[in-house]
Amino acid sequence: MAKKGRLSNKEREQKKEYAKIIFLQEKNITIKDLAERVGVSVNTLSEWMKVEKWEGLKRNILLTRQEQLVQMQDELAELNAFIQRNEKGYRFADFKTAQIRNQLVKNIKDLETKALLPEIINALTQFLDFVRTENLEDAQLLADYTDSFIKSKL
Repeated sequence: MAKKGRLSNKEREQKKEYAKIIFLQEKNITIKDLAERVGVSVNTLSEWMKVEKWEGLKRNILLTRQEQLVQMQDELAELNAFIQRNEKGYRFADFKTAQIRNQLVKNIKDLETKALLPEIINALTQFLDFVRTENLEDAQLLADYTDSFIKSKL
């Protein structure tokens, strides 16, 4: 059952990120099961899904992490080339261009580091499915540890 009471902003963001990752990775999880697993109400989870358009994200996951990384690196290279086309002495980013460049660099870094978590979750989920066929009790114990491990990475 979901924990009652208010969550801190940090707790809420961690739970939201964890729920999103599970939602995007596990094909047949129900909203109720996901809410219980994450420790929030079904209403809270539904609101997150609606506001952040998780269904759309699930459809867009067709682009691999590597493809997304290459696209962003190409954008960054093009942006830097654009800056270098300026006259000597004016080869620097204006405020808007600097913001775009900073966001691209941040997104690339996030993709290189944080994007590994869904891959880890996918591997752990497959492992748990395998263990579940061998020994249900062991699978439950490992699922508890797996959930704790994933939460610690958020």
